[in-house]
Amino acid sequence: MSLRDDLELLKTDGVAAFAAAGDAAALEEARIRFLGSNGREKELTKAFGAAASEDKRALGPVLNQVKTALKEAFIAAQDRLASVENDAPIDLTLPGAERRRGSRHPISQVAQEVEEVFSSMGYEIVDGPHVEMDEFNFGRLNIPENHPARDHQDTFWLDNGKLLRTHTSAVQSRVYPQSTPPFRKVVVGKVFRYEAVDATHDNTFTQVEGFVVDEGVNAKHLVGTIRTMLSALLKRDDIEVRLRPSFFPFVEPGFEVDVRLTQADPSSRFSRWVELLGCGMIHPKVLEAGGIDPTRWQGFAFGLGLERLAMIRHGITDIRVMHGADLRSLRQFGA
Repeated sequence: MSLRDDLELLKTDGVAAFAAAGDAAALEEARIRFLGSNGREKELTKAFGAAASEDKRALGPVLNQVKTALKEAFIAAQDRLASVENDAPIDLTLPGAERRRGSRHPISQVAQEVEEVFSSMGYEIVDGPHVEMDEFNFGRLNIPENHPARDHQDTFWLDNGKLLRTHTSAVQSRVYPQSTPPFRKVVVGKVFRYEAVDATHDNTFTQVEGFVVDEGVNAKHLVGTIRTMLSALLKRDDIEVRLRPSFFPFVEPGFEVDVRLTQADPSSRFSRWVELLGCGMIHPKVLEAGGIDPTRWQGFAFGLGLERLAMIRHGITDIRVMHGADLRSLRQFGA
C-alpha cells in the first residue's frame, strides 16, 4: 500500500472514529490513537519526511488535507459532546416555574411623583454630578473655607480633592450661571454624608431640591409651595405643618419644616413632630456668585429627603428598610 493510500485511510478512519465517539472517554481514546504523540498521524508524518523529494511535492497537499480534516472532526466531536453534557434533562410533566413580577423601589415611586408634581407647577427638572467640586458644593453657596457649617456636612472627601456631594444644593451653583431669570427648577438625586446610621439617618439618601428665582418672590410663596407639595405627595388629610426659624448659610431667612400626623397611632414616631425639610429665601451672596443681580431678583429654595417622605407616607419607622437587602420589605410596595 502506498503512502497516499495510507493517508487517505487515516482520514477515513479518524473522521469516522471521532464521529462515533459517544462520550468524553471514547473521544480521548480516539484522539490518542490518531492525533497523539505516538498516533497514526505522527507515524505517517515521519514516513512523509523520509520520502523522496519528488514524492513530497505530490503528497504534501494530501498530508495537509488529512491533518485539517482530522482536526476539524475532533473539534466538531468536542462541541457535540459538550452540548449534550450541558443540556440537562427536562421533566416535561413538571409545572412551569412562576416568574415573580418586579416592582419599583418605594423611593423611585416617590421620586417620580415628585417630578410629576413639580412639572405640573411649571418647574424644570435638572440634574448634576454625584462627584462634586468644593467650589460648587460649598464655595458658591456662601460656605467658604473654615466656615463652621462645613463641619455639619460630614463630607466624604476623595483623594483628588473632590467630594461626594453632601446636598443637591450644589446643583443650584451649577445652574445659576447657565440660567436667565425668571426660572423654577427642581432636582432629585443621591447625596452622601459621613454619619452614623440609625432609624432616621443614613449615609446615603435621596434628596429633592427646588428653587425659584423671580421678581417679588417672598416667604409666602415658599410656604404655599411647600404646603401644595406635601398635600400632593403624602396624600393624607391629617398632616400638620409648622415652620421654625433656622440657619442655613445659603438662605436668609431660613426655616426648618416639621410635620406630624394627627391621626397616627400614639406609639408612632409620626404622631409627634418630625423634621422633614429645610428651606428659606436664597441668600443674596449665592445669587451674586451665580451671576444674578440680587437687587432685582429674589428667590426661595427648599430641600428634603425622599426617604423620610416615603416613611411618613407608608408608616415606615426605620430608614434602613429603604436600602437594606431584605426584599420582603420592599416587595410590599410593588402594588
